[in-house]
Amino acid sequence: MSLISPTLTFGSIAVIILTILVSWIIISIPIYLAGKIISRRHATFGKAMLAAIAAPIITLIFFFIVTVGLAIFLGPLAIILGFIVSILVLSYVYASIFSTGLLGGFAIAVLGTIITYVVIFVVAILLGTSLFFFPTSFHGGSPLIL
Repeated sequence: MSLISPTLTFGSIAVIILTILVSWIIISIPIYLAGKIISRRHATFGKAMLAAIAAPIITLIFFFIVTVGLAIFLGPLAIILGFIVSILVLSYVYASIFSTGLLGGFAIAVLGTIITYVVIFVVAILLGTSLFFFPTSFHGGSPLIL
């Protein structure tokens, strides 16, 4: 069995690469805005693009190492510890890239997430699409089912 599909053409590869590049730019915009708000003069779009690539990769590596490494000793608690370590690592990556403290890096991560959801919400309203991914309550009910 071949790893590459026989129907994979140069055009489809170009579309995949273009999709990745456009997605990378779009993901960098909220990070840039959050970095500009928190660190003012130290934020550039290039740093935001670096953060958009580096932060998820480094965070995932640390999450995996902590979770798998401690799962034998802590069981399910290793996931919680991995999540906490991931938040600290994410904050450190943003703090390093945008020249802020650890709290500033955490603020950039939180504010970037908030900006992303606000933009998604506004675009969904403007396009008239449903927001099916927003739960209506803690029981996870759908907006269509009361």
